Amino acid sequence: MILIVGLGNPDRTFFHTRHNIGFEIIDSIQQNHHFDKYVSKFEGLCSKKKIRGKNIILFKPLTYMNLSGRALKKIVDFYKINISENLIVIHDDLDMDFCKMKIKTKGGHGGHNGIKNIIEMIGDEFIRIKFGIKNSSLKEHTIKPEKFVLEKFSEDELKKIEDFKQIFSEDFKLIIEKKFSLLKKFKEKEDGI
Repeated sequence: MILIVGLGNPDRTFFHTRHNIGFEIIDSIQQNHHFDKYVSKFEGLCSKKKIRGKNIILFKPLTYMNLSGRALKKIVDFYKINISENLIVIHDDLDMDFCKMKIKTKGGHGGHNGIKNIIEMIGDEFIRIKFGIKNSSLKEHTIKPEKFVLEKFSEDELKKIEDFKQIFSEDFKLIIEKKFSLLKKFKEKEDGI
């Protein structure tokens, strides 16, 4: 069983904000690959489907970003997920340029509070797919990072995100097979992937 988690905040006011890109990518996968409807479980929303003989669960924690690990631990424990092999977490990254993607197999939280909480709850040996959200306003220090992550994407950024989500969805079967180096949007190798 493979558990794919998107991080975000559940309130509608956070829709299309930078911190919620994990939710948006998970929703895109759920819709484009015709997963079951979301059900409320483990303090989050779950959707399941079997693809290429593998049971896949999509999960969105509803505990708010800073407590993502609490919900994630519940579902990991229930399904006895092997976190180093079968847990993939999708989240935003302030240190990467907008719309760039990086994959890591383990490591620190890099200042991301959702990842920090997950590491506190289950350890750091899980796969992360990081989506860059840095733009010129952050680079020029015209806005504080904690405010920046809660701002909505610009119209131009939203168009690029839609393109990204389409490509990511097309590559989804490569993701569940962990053939990360073949992803069309893959930009950087890290940790031997």
